[in-house]
Amino acid sequence: MKLDYEYLSRIRRAVSLYTNRKTSNILDGDFHSIHRGRSMEFDDLKTYTFGDDVHDIDWKSSSRMGDILVRRYMTDRRHNVMFVVDCGTKMLGDAKGGDAKRELALMTFGTIAYITGRNGADYALSYPDGNKSMISLFRSGPEHMEKLIYDLEKKITLDHQTSLSDVLSEVMSTVHKKMIIFLITDMDGLNNLDGNMLRGITADHDLMIINIEDSMLTGDITYDSDLSLYERFFFSHNKKLHEEELRIRKEILQKASELCKQNRVGLTCISTESQIIDATIDLLERYRHGYYGFITAAL
Repeated sequence: MKLDYEYLSRIRRAVSLYTNRKTSNILDGDFHSIHRGRSMEFDDLKTYTFGDDVHDIDWKSSSRMGDILVRRYMTDRRHNVMFVVDCGTKMLGDAKGGDAKRELALMTFGTIAYITGRNGADYALSYPDGNKSMISLFRSGPEHMEKLIYDLEKKITLDHQTSLSDVLSEVMSTVHKKMIIFLITDMDGLNNLDGNMLRGITADHDLMIINIEDSMLTGDITYDSDLSLYERFFFSHNKKLHEEELRIRKEILQKASELCKQNRVGLTCISTESQIIDATIDLLERYRHGYYGFITAAL
């Protein structure tokens, strides 16, 4: 696959604006997901699970034991980071800050993957794909990130039969690794969060939710992506409709924040590309200190 590195160049420029101190230690601290990684020092054998490197399979031991076994190596503390990204035609809309939701979701995934990779983590990506869930292998490096972005770019604005909850369930049942999970979704995704699902995930994993804030339905310029036309001035500038929209959005965010607090989940909101790094650093710092849910002054 030939890559033009458009996303990678944008991400590198964004990261270069921050000091190494700010972006080189974002995975420091206590997480559930401390995991063995790779070095030259052999540790032990374990049963092969989805996501393990096939090059680590010990064929002699596997033949002797009647099961596929992989070699494990001792190294410094290492994380496995899983990104779960929402999809659908709703991603054709704009974010609250004016950026396209699709582009903002792609850049959010790419930027965090790039930074966590520089922190020594392996990362994977999962998203709805037709009537199934796509789950990539854990790898590191900018080439891996760039390929995943372009794969996601082809699917992110399509509606799929598989829901976001289905994808999370598939990840939990398929990937037998301790993980830091970044769930990238929108207001609709927040509104459909399930407490039992969150509780099941955080029993063994760290979960952070990033809400790509939807643009307002009431405002100066409101475009209906379903009907492909601009909303009538009478509706878009109706004061009561605007107040009702603010009330509903606040209610959804407060409900999601409360669920996150109850289940030890970090939550933040992003409305422009320029907020990605600061919002992520703040999210992880709050999470490490036990401040779950979302903290904001006002919508």
